[in-house]
Parts: sequence; structure tokens; C-alpha cells
Amino acid sequence: MIDRETLSQAFALMSDDAQHNACNEAATRGMPVADVMLERCLDDVQGQLYALRKQGRAVPELRVVKGGRA
Repeated sequence: MIDRETLSQAFALMSDDAQHNACNEAATRGMPVADVMLERCLDDVQGQLYALRKQGRAVPELRVVKGGRA
């Protein structure tokens, strides 16, 4: 689970440039740095889920099984 403590630890491990960029973005958008980092993490997760979805069937379909349920 991603919480503020995890985000703080991740921020501490980031390069100086990445920390500077995150702080600038937070200041520009008027939000805490932790929220900027959380948004980036969620974007990464969304991208991974999209990639997994693309690996499966392109179009979901129901299959009727005789004597059973779809």
C-alpha cells in the first residue's frame, strides 16, 4: 500500500534533480509534493494495467455454453 510515509521514503531516495522537479510541480499546482508523487505512482500503475489489458483479448465477448451460463 502506498501511504505518505512510503512516499516520503521514495522522495528521499530520488535524485536532486527529480526532487527539485517534484517540488516545482507541487508549487506550480498548489499541492503537496506527496500528492504529486502519488499521482505519478498512480499513472505508472494505470499504464501497467493498460498494458496487461492489451495483452489479453482486444474485445471482450461472452460465450454461450450449451446447458450452462455465459
